[in-house]
Amino acid sequence: TGYDEKMVREMEGLEASGSTHICTLCDSSRSEASQNMVLHSITRSHEENLERYEIWRTNPFSESAEELRDRVKGVSAKPFLETHPTLDALHCDIGNATEFYKIFQDEIGEVYKKVNPSREERRSWRAALDKQLRKKVKLKPVMRMNGNYARRLMTMEAVEVVCELVPSEERREALRELMRLYLQMKPVWRATFPAKECPDQLCRYSFNSQSFADLLSSTFKYRYNGKITNYLHKTLAHVPEIIERDGSIGAWASEG
Repeated sequence: TGYDEKMVREMEGLEASGSTHICTLCDSSRSEASQNMVLHSITRSHEENLERYEIWRTNPFSESAEELRDRVKGVSAKPFLETHPTLDALHCDIGNATEFYKIFQDEIGEVYKKVNPSREERRSWRAALDKQLRKKVKLKPVMRMNGNYARRLMTMEAVEVVCELVPSEERREALRELMRLYLQMKPVWRATFPAKECPDQLCRYSFNSQSFADLLSSTFKYRYNGKITNYLHKTLAHVPEIIERDGSIGAWASEG
């Protein structure tokens, strides 16, 4: 497909990606997706989006704006192009790396035991992270996350280097485990033929994603209490179903 989420949302008439209606594949709200990270089915379709747009336009039950929005699950414009309900592998990597980059900063600053750190504090953690990555893994900071940076950040080598700045051994262990699980999942949406190329990881995907979700909602609860990012939701909830249906996600990756 090569369509990132922003484009899919525009074509299918959905609210922008910051919407509480977090997903282009299912009806989950952001807070539902953070409480139940793994068990969601793909239900959205172009036809349904068109039907929901008609309801949005005509408001047949004379509901308030809030009630109406909930009824149509964030459809707010006329869908004009049908998209295949899938996940773009490259944008998935970029979205998830962006999130890990933020987790790393939070862990350097021990956000799990703080309330509302100041902007200056946050800036200093980011500077420390950038400096460490540049020095130890030759990774220069970027203005916007890209595929190349994402690939190099999402490695055990990078996480070890970050761990040098994390005070608590327990938290370091959790970060390593988070990355280890992520790297077990990633080949599944990257492979052209996952059933052939990484059958073991494909088999273990649901188990790994559940372990990953458990870690987020316990150790990293300070970030995922009532919220989760769009791509983490798709990664944890929708990958097995897409692969069961299409055989692959990576085959359609936007870098060709």
